[in-house]
Amino acid sequence: MNSDRLWAPHRPRWALPLPAVTRRHFLLLTAITSAVAAARPGNASNSDPLDPDASLDERPLRQTTSWSVDGLPEIQAMAPRIKDTLESTAIDLMFHGRRVHGNSAGHLYAPIFVRDMATIQPAVPYFLAENFSRTPVEGFLVSQDQFAANPRTRGAVAATLNIEGIVDKATAVSDEETSVVHAASAYFKAFGGTEWLASDLEGRSVIDRIGDALAYVWRERRWGTTNLLFRGHTTDWGDVKREAGPEPTDLTVNDELTASPFDQAWHYRALHDYASMLESLGRGDEAATHYERAALVRADTREELWQPTRGHYRIHHHLRNGLRSRFDEDVIVPISSVLSLFAGLAMPDQVPAILNASARAEEQSGTNRSGISLTPPYPDDFFKSRHMPAWQYQNGGVWDWWGGLQIVSEFEHGQSDRAIAHLTAASQAWENADGIHEWYHIPSHSSQGSDDFAGAAGTMAQAVIRGLFGVDITTNRFQLIPRLGNRNGRLLATRPDGSTLEIAQTVYPSLLFLDIRTNLPTIGAVALRLPNGWSDVIAFVDGRPIEPTMWRIGSDDYIGGWSISTGTHSVIVARTS
Repeated sequence: MNSDRLWAPHRPRWALPLPAVTRRHFLLLTAITSAVAAARPGNASNSDPLDPDASLDERPLRQTTSWSVDGLPEIQAMAPRIKDTLESTAIDLMFHGRRVHGNSAGHLYAPIFVRDMATIQPAVPYFLAENFSRTPVEGFLVSQDQFAANPRTRGAVAATLNIEGIVDKATAVSDEETSVVHAASAYFKAFGGTEWLASDLEGRSVIDRIGDALAYVWRERRWGTTNLLFRGHTTDWGDVKREAGPEPTDLTVNDELTASPFDQAWHYRALHDYASMLESLGRGDEAATHYERAALVRADTREELWQPTRGHYRIHHHLRNGLRSRFDEDVIVPISSVLSLFAGLAMPDQVPAILNASARAEEQSGTNRSGISLTPPYPDDFFKSRHMPAWQYQNGGVWDWWGGLQIVSEFEHGQSDRAIAHLTAASQAWENADGIHEWYHIPSHSSQGSDDFAGAAGTMAQAVIRGLFGVDITTNRFQLIPRLGNRNGRLLATRPDGSTLEIAQTVYPSLLFLDIRTNLPTIGAVALRLPNGWSDVIAFVDGRPIEPTMWRIGSDDYIGGWSISTGTHSVIVARTS
């Protein structure tokens, strides 16, 4: 893919590299050009920089989501790899009478896994048809009927959707129901809206099935009178338990039980997702109950799992048959500590410590990659159900699947330069391995597992679209917050209905241009991350001076809060002396 295929509007002749300009000079320059800028779509004209003679409605829509960042060709190359991976893992199957279009985890895995699906879902609308977002969610929700006969499993969902129709449940973990809730929320926001939530799904509404899933978790996977979910002694997020047995993902009577920060984070997020969906339906009292429950989950997680002197969550709180280990488990930095930022579980005062602990873990592991499953790893002989020595698989491997969500968290918590470095490292690894691999073995510097791992494709797509470009498109609004800083970059985001959102940022020493073109029918919010060192600025939107609203998150400075509608728009930010 050549960068010149991505849209970049023509610049005014005066928009050349300049030293710092004064406010007076900038106002004079913009006054001269404001009449031209004000005539752009969104104000009066439907002119198109690609074809001045064509209206926006007549311009052919390009249907491939793509992006570029000047000087970082590997990041640009991620887009076609992600598209190819999501297309190559796309499957069509019948599960108990329902046709499902979804994604397998990779060529080594035949079924659709619910936990993988939830991480892929937010990226699917930019690459695949709408039914790849809807039918897997509905398939997993309807799988509740296979568990309905037993009061203890009522509301549970299957672990996988598979062509054989086998109903599987991974009892060693507690994130399957919370995963389907998040996937349902992603479809609701992207396509479904309130009509879908209220629609009938095999005799029960979608929203009630979502509630049933969370009710099962609260009823059957909560430890005693606490607000914590339990699981077996896996890693914090993994599905391989410690004890030997016929099935490594299933609990048996005497297995050890733990509380993991991963399950609490996913539960917290699911409760907020569900409450938000209830609010959209006017069920405010029920929503308030679930927001309150989420607050209790957060409080108990902090009380039992947070380690203020270490700056990260402990990997486990031991609940039953507690481990008597020959090493201090509390020194392990688990990936779920940084994923707590993505889920919203961590509180603001915990954020800097969590990010610092993550950086220390990378340094100790000898890698520049995000997504280290845990550091230091468990001893070679710790896991008996599957051979998983130190630095192997879930026991210390690097997973881009989680690395993508870590990068989103870094962007959104004020560490954009670090996030770009992590994104660059992942993109270079993909180029070196010629594939999107499941995990990476640090000691041998080798990529392992499926070379078309859909989870990694989905989360790294989010790292670029949601993280780097700050794009979020829902049924009733859109937003864009490019976090490129002093870099030039472009994004073309396309959707199955033909809607598009195009962004082009160009930065000079004293001027930043953000050009936007969209046919989305809703109102959007625009902001951007300022280049480093730009503290005194003035801004124009579509040729009109705008009093800037500025704020800081972490190490990043932002300006924005502007509203735009369909059409073509231009934001100009000038650094003043």
